[in-house]
Amino acid sequence: MNRVRHAAFSLVEVTLALGVAAFCLVAVFGLLPVGLRTNQAAVEQTVANGILSAVAADLRATPPTSPPGQAVPQGSPAPNRFNIAIPANPVATAPAPTTLYFSAAGQPSTLQTTDSRYRLVAAFLPNGTNAKAATFVSLQVSWPAAAPVANPSGSVQTFIALDRN
Repeated sequence: MNRVRHAAFSLVEVTLALGVAAFCLVAVFGLLPVGLRTNQAAVEQTVANGILSAVAADLRATPPTSPPGQAVPQGSPAPNRFNIAIPANPVATAPAPTTLYFSAAGQPSTLQTTDSRYRLVAAFLPNGTNAKAATFVSLQVSWPAAAPVANPSGSVQTFIALDRN
């Protein structure tokens, strides 16, 4: 009697294959939280950079006021969206920084609410005694808005020079 031998995997081969597959899946699942945290940090930085860009563009587009250093009134021909008063040159002493809060949708507010996600601090820096010098501004966006200023989860910062002459 001839025995017909069928091709098949042995129990040892199946066990080894399942062990290798399980090891690979454990490694992939171990990297998943790291990838999610990295993605969340990238999203937060992207939104914060968008806020910085919008505020910097707004400051650059703000026309000089009369008298110098006053906030542009809402409803004027060229409204200042964020209503940040730019001090008159020269800036001998740094005025108090302006703090704005932004929701996740990017809506600005002067007050921190439960919807506030980002905090913007705009600080005008002294620029010497020359009235024709550029106006220096340090902008920092940090998140979450409720975190202490010294210890946020993340932040982005930029420095701009405004030619107001």
